[in-house]
Amino acid sequence: MRTVIYKKIILMVASILALFFQNGTFFMADAFGQSRYRGDFYPGDAVRVIVWQDPNSITASNLNIDRLGISDDYIIDRRGTILLPLIGEVRAVGLSKEALADTLSERYRRFISGLYFVCKPLMRLTILGAVNQPGSYLVETTASLWQAINKAGGPKPDADLRKIYLSRSGKKVAENLLEVYEKAYTLKEIGVKSGDQLVIPPYRGFTFRDILDYGGFLISLAVLYLQIQRAQQ
Repeated sequence: MRTVIYKKIILMVASILALFFQNGTFFMADAFGQSRYRGDFYPGDAVRVIVWQDPNSITASNLNIDRLGISDDYIIDRRGTILLPLIGEVRAVGLSKEALADTLSERYRRFISGLYFVCKPLMRLTILGAVNQPGSYLVETTASLWQAINKAGGPKPDADLRKIYLSRSGKKVAENLLEVYEKAYTLKEIGVKSGDQLVIPPYRGFTFRDILDYGGFLISLAVLYLQIQRAQQ
């Protein structure tokens, strides 16, 4: 008899946990889909190039990088290349951050000596909803969700941070991202891809669906309590 009751308790606990995860943070498998490109850069994204020059290398016969404006953000075209001052097109897709930096150093060495490069991947992210400056932004893949939202001016007072979701091609691929927002997961970790839309809905108060969900949860807890009490008798 007790074995049957314990089995019922286990099933009840499993149902409660399922209800919890249904209302908790949820990622669809598509958000973690593997890209068919290798390296750190993808067509449609961008590269943030940061360069500095050894002061001892600046001479009358050597160009000063400040005049060239090399440090900038560069969009990667559909062929996987970026266009930089003086050296022209450079292929970025298929390379790691370090490999691209080495490539730029080698290409520029013919014109300018003493250059040091850092290359950072950027993705296109559209941020919509209850933010102060909705729009499309170039953000680093290592940026956290709250950094991305702050780039759009931060959430408005009526923003419902519990309901943040990620949309791709008109479909939700990740939702209920409050925990992700609070724990500073990176965009790369939650599967954000270039061209995605991050939506922060406005708060709409306590809905009838919320009443049903929480009511069902409380009833499940009550039934579980009664089952435990009977098992102990």
